[in-house]
Amino acid sequence: MNPPWPGGWRYALGATGGWLLFLLAVVGVLYGRDTHWPHAALAALGLVPAVVVAAQFYTAYRLVAAQDEFVRGLFAKRMLTAGALAVLIATGWSGAELVGAPHAPAWLLYPLVWGLFGLVTPLIRGSNP
Repeated sequence: MNPPWPGGWRYALGATGGWLLFLLAVVGVLYGRDTHWPHAALAALGLVPAVVVAAQFYTAYRLVAAQDEFVRGLFAKRMLTAGALAVLIATGWSGAELVGAPHAPAWLLYPLVWGLFGLVTPLIRGSNP
């Protein structure tokens, strides 16, 4: 059994809006840095991605907390797997950077975790071990 993600259209719309705000803030900081915006504006804009991430995880937590134990267990297994894979990839990449691989910015972790969550979702279909 593989139930749909709890949340519906409001969650999907909010998540999409959050992703767009996250990406716009990252692009805005990069553009602002290159065009010499004031440091205070860049610092404030640089905090926006963290606020979006906090809101996204809080919203997901509230949605999952309202579900039954099967959905909560399924979500936990999927998120733990995605988080572990993200940490594995980030740690491996940082080691590769020490020997010459190009730098990967930390803001990539957020889309990496949720992208991996999407990839493992069809593979993890039950809440039992």
